[in-house]
Amino acid sequence: MTIRNILCAITALSFLTVPAVADEMWSTEIGVVLYEVDLPNGDAVWSYPLENTEWRGTAVLVDFAGSYNDRTTYTGYWIEPASADGVSGCSAEMRDPFAEGTSDVWGRLIVSFIEPGTWVALRGDCFDEPEAMLVGTPYIPEE
Repeated sequence: MTIRNILCAITALSFLTVPAVADEMWSTEIGVVLYEVDLPNGDAVWSYPLENTEWRGTAVLVDFAGSYNDRTTYTGYWIEPASADGVSGCSAEMRDPFAEGTSDVWGRLIVSFIEPGTWVALRGDCFDEPEAMLVGTPYIPEE
């Protein structure tokens, strides 16, 4: 392949636009939360670290996809891999749109943006009222 062909290919690819979703990240007390993907139904998927494992939990925010300005309050649910130790979770299973499976470890979620880039999330187990709080601030990588 010649340099000219390579440059033509790079130029052609530069016209493709892909939403820069995964580069939105927030720092929290549990680690970095990532904006993973927008779903075709208008929901957005975030992921967050789980304690003592390399697995990540999934947060689904209803009608958040494409919301980049004037963010307010969003509802949704969180879901984590089923417990390996046999501890039962909720009485029903929830589908994880990101990990392509189901789990009985999930709950309700409310995320409120309190200023640009900063949010407060409340989560509850299963159908319980969300009460456990987590604050996210814009992630700044260490140099």
